[in-house]
Amino acid sequence: MRTYKLYLESSPQRKTTLVHVIELLGCTANAKTTAAALEATPEAIVAYLRYLKRHGEDVDPGAAFRTRVAEHITKGDFLGQGSPQAVYAPDLKPLSTTDLEKFLRWLEWSRADLLRLVSGVGDRELHNEPERGRSLYNILRHVGETEPHYLTASLGPVKSLTTAGNAIYHGRVEIREGLRVERQLVIERLRALTPEERRANRRTPRRTRTIRRSLRRTLEHEWEHRREIAAQLDRAA
Repeated sequence: MRTYKLYLESSPQRKTTLVHVIELLGCTANAKTTAAALEATPEAIVAYLRYLKRHGEDVDPGAAFRTRVAEHITKGDFLGQGSPQAVYAPDLKPLSTTDLEKFLRWLEWSRADLLRLVSGVGDRELHNEPERGRSLYNILRHVGETEPHYLTASLGPVKSLTTAGNAIYHGRVEIREGLRVERQLVIERLRALTPEERRANRRTPRRTRTIRRSLRRTLEHEWEHRREIAAQLDRAA
């Protein structure tokens, strides 16, 4: 039976917790306590496996599995919300060309599925403010404005990507077209990675940045908000 290693971040009091399933890059679960986040993780894993299966990956969403906590980070900023200090052992591994090609496919699928979710949504519905949470437009804008930061954190400035993110944030482009172009730019930059960039660790006194972590957070962030949008629309993510 397969065992998925779980990588957690939370406050020392084990309140708001984010669980990263790094073997399924992009898969996360979160809740207001560590216990609740761990309880929600198996459902998140199955949902992610179904998503990958839908796109032709060789996975079995019906197979039994176990989980175990591999690392639990309790020091840093924004713990439980994708802390910039949350860097785990798998994030430090050099990125192979095989893994890069796989994750590029996943990036393509993820953005296509996000855009498919909102493809038939009219402008009024897109901007409608629900009783709880944000409008679909504001969720999409948040995804678009945030995305450049994950890549530039490990690679340094990428002018075209920053320009695309700013255009989304300031409403200078139709939101769905902006998101499509932005992801295309991300993929183009990743395809151009040098061997040195694929294995580099950028370290500062408070943070470590690697291309694996950048890829992880890009996929995780979109998955979190794709599920948020899907829940609003009562559809599958």
